[in-house]
Amino acid sequence: MRRPLRSPRAIRVPFSRRSVLLLAAVLASACARRSSETPSDAATRYPIEGVVRAVDVSASRVTLEHGAVPGLMGPMTMVFPVRPAAVVSSLGTGQRISATVVVDGDRYWLEDVRRDGRAPAVSAGAPASGSAGIVTPRPNRGIAVGDRVPDFVLTDERGERLRFSRLAGDPVAITFLYTRCPVGTACPLTTAKFSRLGADLAREGFGRLLTITVDPEHDTPPVLADYAKKAGANPARWTFLTGSPQEVAKVASDFGVLYYPDRGQIVHSQTVAVVDADGRLANIYYGETWEAKDVLRDMAQAKEKARKG
Repeated sequence: MRRPLRSPRAIRVPFSRRSVLLLAAVLASACARRSSETPSDAATRYPIEGVVRAVDVSASRVTLEHGAVPGLMGPMTMVFPVRPAAVVSSLGTGQRISATVVVDGDRYWLEDVRRDGRAPAVSAGAPASGSAGIVTPRPNRGIAVGDRVPDFVLTDERGERLRFSRLAGDPVAITFLYTRCPVGTACPLTTAKFSRLGADLAREGFGRLLTITVDPEHDTPPVLADYAKKAGANPARWTFLTGSPQEVAKVASDFGVLYYPDRGQIVHSQTVAVVDADGRLANIYYGETWEAKDVLRDMAQAKEKARKG
């Protein structure tokens, strides 16, 4: 089994000037070696399928939320260069594609990209086909930055109902995960970053954090309470939420988060939303490249905006 591919944007290293400089040198060296577009005889190829979550035409890259690639890596969301570059402009967010991953030394890219249509739209409130009890969000329903977040009520780790609008007056960061997630660069990494963010907010004396499960049938309040304890969460600032499958899918849809069951796991968007003190979406991050310091900055700006009125 090959080691999982890692996008340069998804690399996580200790936050120090030395490590940042070292990483920059490594990436510069790698870029210098990528001048050739022709794969070597040692290149290997693997079929891949997934849903496009972001398109960067200028860099000829897509962010792909994909299932397991046998012999290479498990399901995750990561950035892939695409060849030929002209293909990228024909792709759209939410589109399901199949392609070939080419791995050639320290280089990798997608080729033979085939568009298979939009991701299946399963109505929120209806079980996904073949998955009893699973409800998936409606695609293409996410609100835009500046929009007011639709109010919702979910159940916290103590079993109490929490109405989102009651948090008004304080900036809130929201993310989605599930406690059984086996991909280290997905949910566990998000939880570690939220733990760091929680410590920063405690030091600054403002802000709230919400973690919403995408596996509500398993992630009951007691399960979330245990997960929160292991994460070192301060319940006064960081709340873990669940609800009925329909409730959770509706909230996920509002934030543009998609998820669906796949071979015993839940493939889901990695998203962090920042909501200002007035209940409007201030910023939103997709993928695993966000940093706690950036979310803290957004929340501090939202707080200052509220102070000035």
